[in-house]
Amino acid sequence: MIAHVITALLVLQAPAAAPRTASSPTATLIALYDGARDAETKESIIRHLAERGDQAAVAKIIAIAKADADDDLRETAIRHLADERGEARTTLLLQLYDEERDTDLKETLIRHLADRDDKRVTDKLIAIAKSDRDDDLRETALRHLAEAPGEARTTLLIEIYDGSSSTDLKETIIRHLGERGDAKASAKLLAIAKGDADSDLRDAAIQQIAK
Repeated sequence: MIAHVITALLVLQAPAAAPRTASSPTATLIALYDGARDAETKESIIRHLAERGDQAAVAKIIAIAKADADDDLRETAIRHLADERGEARTTLLLQLYDEERDTDLKETLIRHLADRDDKRVTDKLIAIAKSDRDDDLRETALRHLAEAPGEARTTLLIEIYDGSSSTDLKETIIRHLGERGDAKASAKLLAIAKGDADSDLRDAAIQQIAK
């Protein structure tokens, strides 16, 4: 009897086993992503992480956007990051653009940035259009800049034209000026047609005027 009492006391005094900590759904999804081998599964996981939207989920999507070996998955991550509006997310997309080296992904970032009403984005597009060493990126930035109406945007296109030494870029601007159709754009096309030193640019301007 005494032995049973002592045993019972020892059981009561023994420290309880630490409860198991259940993994959060976000942690489970991250582990599943890291262990997955097919892109379709990974894209699905990115979508679910984006829906959760907690700090760990967003951090994982950012990591995928920055460094995943699969460019398509990086593009998917960028797309989900761009779904959220606000200054902080715009700052993140601008940072991703500056860190990115792949032209296709930079074009994806330009497209998502151009949808945002933020002066920093306009300034970035202007900087790309004026001085980026990649012709495709300059033309992409120009296209998005030219989508906005108004004389101020026409003035900007003319300023970029006058400061550029690239014939291809100037031909792109001439096309955008022709599509704008305002008085300032028409005047610039006429000036190019009359007096530009490059005959190809004069011909391009004449073609726009004749439309």
